[in-house]
Amino acid sequence: MPFIRWRKQELRQRFYPPSFRGMYDRFSDVIHEHVRAGDVMLDAGCGSGRVFQYEFGEAQRPRLIVGVDMTDEPRGNRNVDAAARGDLAHLPFRDATFDIAVSSHVAEHLTQPERVFGELSRVLRPGGRLLVLTPNRWHYVTVSSALLPHAFHLKFNQWRGVDAHDIFPTVYRANTAKRLRALYERAGLDVEQMLQFETEPEYLAFSTPTYAAGVGFERLVNRFGALKGLRVNLLAVGRKRG
Repeated sequence: MPFIRWRKQELRQRFYPPSFRGMYDRFSDVIHEHVRAGDVMLDAGCGSGRVFQYEFGEAQRPRLIVGVDMTDEPRGNRNVDAAARGDLAHLPFRDATFDIAVSSHVAEHLTQPERVFGELSRVLRPGGRLLVLTPNRWHYVTVSSALLPHAFHLKFNQWRGVDAHDIFPTVYRANTAKRLRALYERAGLDVEQMLQFETEPEYLAFSTPTYAAGVGFERLVNRFGALKGLRVNLLAVGRKRG
């Protein structure tokens, strides 16, 4: 595992400039664009916070950040001020509780995405925003993932340094731009942004040739708009009507 982490970092530094904005950098940028000081924020499916950390300066920090997850992982999540255990399809919060909700790499695991998006809309105040980051089901990584058993995902991701507690089965029922847009609209949210972008090929960091091939793919699909449907990341921002 240390070897894999070292190669990922070394190869990124070799192929990309320090200014390159990776997946979580881009999501953090969008979060900071929309969060306002005094907001009440929901991190839906927050987990342990080991994978993605967001930080706010004192001038921008939300008044309260609440994390919710089906496991007890949020209790150790340093991103959140309060943690709740709950199903995203049945959120344990009153209507119109939050100014903003964020969800990172959760939508691909949802077996009932319509219900979950409806619940996230319900707990947002009118004018509140839902920010979602999730993989595109037509990317080579997700196509491979859908064809392989979960046991393989566990072994591979543990090999590359991901904690087993952060690995869940994927179903990809919300994972095209068209599908994601429809889920937002059906939940009463107007889509303000739908970003599709490729990032560094960290899944291929086990060798220089595979990583270089991934870099070539990244540059190709990011260059041509006609290929945006093959980019790995979907990042959506929707605003609740009313």
